Amino acid sequence: MSDKLLSQTEIEALMSGLALDTDESPAATAVAEPVQSQKSVKVYDFRRPDKFSKGHLRALRILHGTFARVLSSSLTSYLRTNIQLRLTMVEQVTYEEYIRSLPSPTVLYVVTPTPLPGQLVIEMNLPLVRGVLDRLLGGSGIVDGKQRDMTDIERALLKTVGGFLLGSLREVWTEVVNLQPSAQEPALMPELVQVTLPTETTVMLLFEMTLAHTTGTLSVCIPHPVLQPVMNLLTTSMWSGGHSRSGEPDEAPLPQLDQLRPVSLPLVVELGSASLTVRELLNLPVGQVIKLDTSAQGSLAVRVGEHTKFTARPGLVGRNMAVEITGALN
Repeated sequence: MSDKLLSQTEIEALMSGLALDTDESPAATAVAEPVQSQKSVKVYDFRRPDKFSKGHLRALRILHGTFARVLSSSLTSYLRTNIQLRLTMVEQVTYEEYIRSLPSPTVLYVVTPTPLPGQLVIEMNLPLVRGVLDRLLGGSGIVDGKQRDMTDIERALLKTVGGFLLGSLREVWTEVVNLQPSAQEPALMPELVQVTLPTETTVMLLFEMTLAHTTGTLSVCIPHPVLQPVMNLLTTSMWSGGHSRSGEPDEAPLPQLDQLRPVSLPLVVELGSASLTVRELLNLPVGQVIKLDTSAQGSLAVRVGEHTKFTARPGLVGRNMAVEITGALN
């Protein structure tokens, strides 16, 4: 091997010769053509793989939009107060991201969705839960924001609240699978609830809930392994009767009649009213007749929920008291 170093002139001449050979070589042209025809590379994050398609997320949005209507209707009927619940977001996140997004403390129900595998989580903000518990105990549903420990009675009543959540979940999932959900004892610390691996992909459904003057959130977290057996059934065609003009299924179709039939509403007929002082009330003897402000031949008001919708007259059907609708009010 020669130890002689090349001069700058010799180096430039060598490089010029290589460039000339490359331009004239037919092999170089053959190699360059496939490079020009390469397609653009799509970025994929292996740490957060997309396990749910847009169609799956759209179907879950439609399904749990019905869940919001059924739950708000059942709670409104049972608690005798207006409760509004609407689905605001459906997002694909890891389980760790979901747990970190929750306030602490909060109320979490770990649900076993038999016959589906695994477990899912339903979470309700603590102020909302306290408002519901206050109504169950005969209060107005308006609570202060002071932090305090739950009493034993309130903890026992959490099972009643969970019953409404599970009942609504079971009702709306009948189109997909005959779900028989059950729940463990409610937990208050999100970091202690582990239903799947922290890196597991989940669907987070976020609801905005309003009770009296309190507004908060209710959320549902469903891990991918829970939904995997029914992924092929999660299609928007199961709930939407048609398609939009663009050819895509409607994201939020109007409720169908079969979804409205099981909704229960409180129906109250008011015979009349009378005003008494506390002293008069305490001095009422047995057999005392109280005169109402309604005529014996007058119409009675029929309230559906909190609104007066019909007029009626009283009567009997067999041995049961009844009313006959005589008119409808706007």
